[in-house]
This record gives sequence, C-alpha cells and structure tokens, in this order.
Amino acid sequence: MITLHWHKQNELMYKGTMYKVQRTILLVAVWLCVLPTEARKRTPYIIPTRNHPSVTVNEDSTISFCYCGRGKQVYVQGDFQYAGKDSIRYSDSHMRKIKMHRESDGCFHLTTLPIQPETYTYCFHINGKRKTDSYNNDTAWQMIHKWNIVTVGGTPQADLYLSPQKKGQLIQTKWYDRTEQINRRVNIYLPAAYAERPSDEYPVLYLLHGINGYEGSWTERGRAIQIIENLIAADSIAPLIVVMPDCNTGVHEDRPSHHTLWNNVWHYHRLCQDHSLELALEDLMQYVDTTYHTSGQHYIAGFSSGARIAANIVNRYPERFQAVGLFSPVVYKEQMPQLSMSNNKSPISYHIYMGKSDMFINNGRRFHKRLTKSGIAHNYMETPGGHTWRNWRIYLTDFLLNL
Repeated sequence: MITLHWHKQNELMYKGTMYKVQRTILLVAVWLCVLPTEARKRTPYIIPTRNHPSVTVNEDSTISFCYCGRGKQVYVQGDFQYAGKDSIRYSDSHMRKIKMHRESDGCFHLTTLPIQPETYTYCFHINGKRKTDSYNNDTAWQMIHKWNIVTVGGTPQADLYLSPQKKGQLIQTKWYDRTEQINRRVNIYLPAAYAERPSDEYPVLYLLHGINGYEGSWTERGRAIQIIENLIAADSIAPLIVVMPDCNTGVHEDRPSHHTLWNNVWHYHRLCQDHSLELALEDLMQYVDTTYHTSGQHYIAGFSSGARIAANIVNRYPERFQAVGLFSPVVYKEQMPQLSMSNNKSPISYHIYMGKSDMFINNGRRFHKRLTKSGIAHNYMETPGGHTWRNWRIYLTDFLLNL
C-alpha cells in the first residue's frame, strides 16, 4: 500500500509539472500571435547603404553619423570639436562622447555643427560597449584601441589628407635587427612611378613615430601617404620612397606592436636613453638600399621622441643624410650636431617645428638657440597648437616642400 501510494504521488507531481510546461508554451504562442507587428519591429537591423551610410561629410562641413542596429543607447565618441574655428584648443586625446538618437528609419543619427577641415577619429558605443565602425575601413590604432577616421576637406592643407586618384604601393614587411637579434616591422611606401619606371632610382625618406606610436602611425593618423601622393600629383615634390619602421624597443614578433605602447609610455625615461634603433639603422638602410632602387639621397624626420632618435641618427651617420625634420622634438644638448669641422658647418639641413602650446616648446627653443649660437644654418618654425597629429601633418607637408 505504501509503495502504491508513493507511485501515485509521483505521478500526480509529474502531471502537475507537465501541465505548467504546456501552459507556459501556450501563453508564449498566444503572445507571439497577438503581438503587433510594429512592436516586433521596434528595433530593426538595417545594413548601411547609400541611403544609410555610417559616416558622411556634408557640404556645410558637418559630419553625419549613422548607426543602424539593435541597441537602446548609442553614442559616438571622437576628437571632433564643435568650436569650428578654434584650432588651438584641438587635442588628439579629447575624445568627446555624444548621444545619438533613433529616428523614424529605425537608425541612430547625429549630425555635428560645422567643424574646421581636418582629419578626425571616432568610434561608437552601443549599450555601454565600445565598437568601431565596421563599414569604414579607414582606421588607426591609438594605444590599445582602434579608431575610425573621417576627413573634412575644404582647405589646401586638409585636401592633402583625402585619397588621391593615383596610388602607389604600401608594403608591410620586416627587417632583421642584428643588435636585438629579432625581425622588426616596417612599412615601406613605393610611389606609383616606381611600378611605371622600375629602372629609375628614388630618394628615401625615413619617418619615425613617437613614444606611443608604431610602424602604422604615419600611414594612419599621419596621412603621410595621402600627403605625399597629392603633392606628387600636383608636381610639388618628386616621387620618393618612404620607410616607416617600428621604433618600439619592447617589440615582439608574435603579437601586434601596438600592444607594446603602454610599456613604452610606462618606461619613457628609460627609453630616452635607449639607442637600439640608432644602432640598428644601418641594418635597415642596407636592407632598403639592396631591396629597392634608391638614389643615395636620404632624408629623415620624426615627431616627439622620434625626433630625438632622428637627431641621434644624423649625428651617427652625418654622411648618409641630406636633411632632418624635427617635429615637436624632445631634444636636449646631447642631440646637438657633433661638428668636427673648424667652420662649424653641418652637411645636414635642419628643419625644426614647434607648437606654441606644446608641452616641449622649451626643448625646441633651447635647441634652436644652441644651433644659432653654433652658427649652424637651420629652419625654425612655431605654429599654433600643441603636441598633436594636426601639427605633425602640417610639419611633414612643409618639410617635404623644403626638400
């Protein structure tokens, strides 16, 4: 009797559980049937098209952002400033976050006020999660984050940042550093004329990044390739090869070099005394000169700590370079030209650029005074603005035109 009672009790519990499951399924089915179609389409996913581009530069110098996807709160974050004429306040690190609003097409939209012609970076934040614009392939690494790039044209300088019609070739390769005994990354740009006239020889420009950059910095935020190709198209400069090495000391072969940027910033003072790239540059120059058709004319330029490395390099190899560009240089007395000639004439043409609100303005001014006191001819320019990519793009343009 006890056994039968126990089985009967289990049977009743099983039937009760099944009843609850069946009732839940029935309620869900009824809810799906009676739910209005408009409610189910409340958060549609629309793939960006010509009618819904993710980013658009308008004729009135505004930028329209569009995100078509599921989300309750969407923001766009970037370094675009709403004070369009205020270039002095511009900062690469001022990444303002602004809320986007869903409109009748189901997408989130935001249009800025008119802003000054320049290259800007941005990304989206969807429900608190950072997301790059997958429909814009123009990107740049800054520390450990990737950003999208958008350019507002309208001035002769900003128009240089737009994609030209005639394009050369960008080669991402490696070279062997005998000092560190590792393969180091380098980006090499060959002008369009290189493929058209392969027997010609071309001058070489070495472009160095700063303490928080990597080999792709000049091609991404620096817009170096666009600047050079547009200047070549305008017959303002002759075609040249551009070599952009990774200057990071903590570089690893098995992972992207931008992962080492935090390490470089953290050990900044120690790296100021590190001369690994200066010692290894001979290996890089030998690789470039034996692999490509170079003319024997070499130029070098860099910004921030990359300018310090460039100054050290021309001191170590004064016979190899014709000109050096120091952009917002972090230079000291140790980077002064090592002159052995009695007439104090340097075979290298120095071009120094500083922003008036640059944190290292005094370094540049002291270096300028030392060159002047030593009787070394050089070009020195101060511009509005600070330690920013906006200035370094301008400095690169002027340096190329002075070559």
